[in-house]
Amino acid sequence: MGYAWLLFGLGAALGDAGADALIKRHFSHLTPYGMGLTRTLCAAPFLLAATVLVEWPAFHWQLLLTLAALTALEVSSSLLYMASLRSCHLSLCIPFLSFTPVFILGTGWLLLGEMPGPMGLVGIALIGVGGYILSLGTGVRGFWGPLAALLRERGARMMLMVAFIFSFTATLYKLAILHSGPLFMGIVYPLWFGGVMLGGYPLSRVPLAKALQGRWLWGICLGVCVVTSILCFTFGVMLTSTAYLIGVKRLSLLFGVLLGGLWLHERPFLPRLAGVLFMVGGAVLIALRG
Repeated sequence: MGYAWLLFGLGAALGDAGADALIKRHFSHLTPYGMGLTRTLCAAPFLLAATVLVEWPAFHWQLLLTLAALTALEVSSSLLYMASLRSCHLSLCIPFLSFTPVFILGTGWLLLGEMPGPMGLVGIALIGVGGYILSLGTGVRGFWGPLAALLRERGARMMLMVAFIFSFTATLYKLAILHSGPLFMGIVYPLWFGGVMLGGYPLSRVPLAKALQGRWLWGICLGVCVVTSILCFTFGVMLTSTAYLIGVKRLSLLFGVLLGGLWLHERPFLPRLAGVLFMVGGAVLIALRG
């Protein structure tokens, strides 16, 4: 298959970035719950059509327990993710997802005593440098002033919390794939997650049909982006190491900043672009450290 996995990784990255930009531009008038629900429901028809490809696993207790823990964490991360996109520039908050591999290294060190290797340490340093460059766009003077101003940004703090949650869901997702298979987790699990999100709809005050009126075309585009990301990652993980695929998928952060600056006209653009280049490089180094 050669480098087909690389194309799948790039497709997943473009799908993620496109979905984030569409949610930010056309659906951020909704509540965070409404934004998250819209994202899952717009992808559901495409995923339902793809279920014919799935070989269903045996639902033993290890899989059910993993899915329960994964769902609970992903509901929390989804609401935080959408709240961050709603309250902050896409090009400012999305680079903070590069801290996910840093948190994974940190938990490995704290819980298992695993020290990061040289590539991991360089990756952490690059992410730190990138975060500081990102903060220079705040316009605050002094050495620590820009960084402090960035951390006062509510959307950036929430995305940092999402990155922390992702450091746990990444491990649970891999475990779930081992117990079920990539096609089940890539196609059926998002439908299950969408059903869980939909279960909270009667308790919400989101008039979804009215809110989406006049935006159906953008909803279809959103669904295509989400499904592109899901299926590209699913088929890519069947061809290569998860670490390699995630390393390429981190380019979604760069694509997100580019879309934020060029399509959503978020400013300042150049400090954010320079910062995310360092942060993506660091995240890729950590992903490939083995």
